[in-house]
Amino acid sequence: MTKPLTLDMSKITQLMRDGQLSEATRMIQTGLSGDASPQAAPPMPFPQMAFPQGGFQKPAFAAPSLDGLRRGGSAVTVPEGGQWNWRTHQGAGQAREVRVYVPASVGEEAPAGLLLLLHGCTQDPDDFARGTAILQAAERDRVIVVAPAQPTSANMNRCWTWFDPRHAATDGGEAAFLVDLTRTVAQEHAVPPDRRFAAGLSAGGAMAVILGAVFADDFGAVACHSGLPNGAARDMGGAFAAMSQGGPGQGPGVGCRLFVIHGTADRTVTPRNGEAVLDQALRCQPGLTRRAADARLEGHAVSIGRHRDAEGQLRIQTWTVQGLGHAWSGGAPQGSHTAPGPDATEAMMRFFLD
Repeated sequence: MTKPLTLDMSKITQLMRDGQLSEATRMIQTGLSGDASPQAAPPMPFPQMAFPQGGFQKPAFAAPSLDGLRRGGSAVTVPEGGQWNWRTHQGAGQAREVRVYVPASVGEEAPAGLLLLLHGCTQDPDDFARGTAILQAAERDRVIVVAPAQPTSANMNRCWTWFDPRHAATDGGEAAFLVDLTRTVAQEHAVPPDRRFAAGLSAGGAMAVILGAVFADDFGAVACHSGLPNGAARDMGGAFAAMSQGGPGQGPGVGCRLFVIHGTADRTVTPRNGEAVLDQALRCQPGLTRRAADARLEGHAVSIGRHRDAEGQLRIQTWTVQGLGHAWSGGAPQGSHTAPGPDATEAMMRFFLD
């Protein structure tokens, strides 16, 4: 039976405003699951404490500062000749600073694809690039990487706002901004929609699902690592409940090709959410034929599901990784929230490009 929520939201809110995020996390975990034991996982994706009334108020554009972005720490290893530069993008009532990687391997040729890379909570583009080793994969595969930064002015933990329906709208908010950003960079490099991809971890994975559901025609495929279904929550309390107990997925499913990876030991975003992402997509893409296989990859048992259409095209692939917690599988220890396991970066790139 589902446990009732026992959250003292006023106290949690005050702790968050005071910057005591670890204590707030323990309170939330205790209220949702009765278990306050620490774990090596990102903190809960805390929402903003207040939203503008009456829908989005589209501000005069001003590039947000990189507040909360860790420009220090270990540097990103950029492949020789590649360009990993900051730029500012404005669109859909939003403005963000963005890292863009243009591989040296592209040269005079058209790139093989474009990947929108969405970091998880507490992360930034540099940290996420280190952990996923995405620049090395992009250089090898001739893929442009677009990695927007969520500042603390938008969310105190730098989470993408997957839990607020206003950020899943087609005419304003974060999802619309991310699509506008993708279209802009893709047009600069002549990348067609079927070669545009999105991938993310946790809150970033949930936002990638929203993009694949609401803007399916703009992407050839999306990948969700340890994320949630579209419409899993509509407010802060619902976000915490969805993460702990599983989101209902009240919204359309992913309409483009989809890769889902989730660990069975994820105590931050329950694996039920990965199953919900799949179920939601299957309702949107009926008639697929499933074949399953078990494998052992990098010391982990992995249950692999492949769903093909009548023409034999692989539309959906799922990986359920035994023993993996809330972290990027096979990621490099130089980045945060990574863990040993099968190489999620390699698997996603192969799924996108093959």
